[in-house]
Amino acid sequence: MFSSAMQGRALERQAMVYFLSHKNEETYSYTYRALDGDVSKIQAVDLTRDEGVRIRPGYSYYGRPFESEYIPTKIELDGPKRPIPDVYSAFGLLVSEKFKGIVEKFEPNAHQFFPIELVWKDGGHAADRFWFVPCARLDTVDREKTTFEFRNVWFLDGSKDKDLVFNRSQIGDHHVWIDKFIVMPSPAISEGLKAELDAAGVTGAHYQHFPETN
Repeated sequence: MFSSAMQGRALERQAMVYFLSHKNEETYSYTYRALDGDVSKIQAVDLTRDEGVRIRPGYSYYGRPFESEYIPTKIELDGPKRPIPDVYSAFGLLVSEKFKGIVEKFEPNAHQFFPIELVWKDGGHAADRFWFVPCARLDTVDREKTTFEFRNVWFLDGSKDKDLVFNRSQIGDHHVWIDKFIVMPSPAISEGLKAELDAAGVTGAHYQHFPETN
């Protein structure tokens, strides 16, 4: 989504913000399917419009809790049997108990973790994971220092000579959030949380880093 030049430009900062996603190191992009629930009916509990990106039905991340009724409890994975990392992608981010415990230590009872069993096509158990749903919807991009164009949402056009900069005072005490002015965002996390995930040896995570100002 962003080039290394966009991430690494020299701007004064006290910390960094990281976008969290799954680092896919598998040989192929294997398919998956929900064995129960109905992912087509998943939506946020609150669809009320605000000044940010419009919140639509679906399982995209908007920084608001999901209704639990249609969340699957079992997802079937295609491909050969293999170790499943702590952070995996199937519909949303599926995370391990280790990951959940670290996030809960930083922000107890702030986000949703729906239990999911991953199984192989022969029905065998692959892993227990949680569908991770960040439940903080914030405006955290520094509008003075960010050099991308703002058109009611941030127009992140992939330009290598532009900067996306976050503002600490707008983030406040949050460690996990969705920025409501970024279309189809990845969860954003604090430098402190990222350091804890690294120290615990959490696998499967990919991070894109961006400057943070006061």
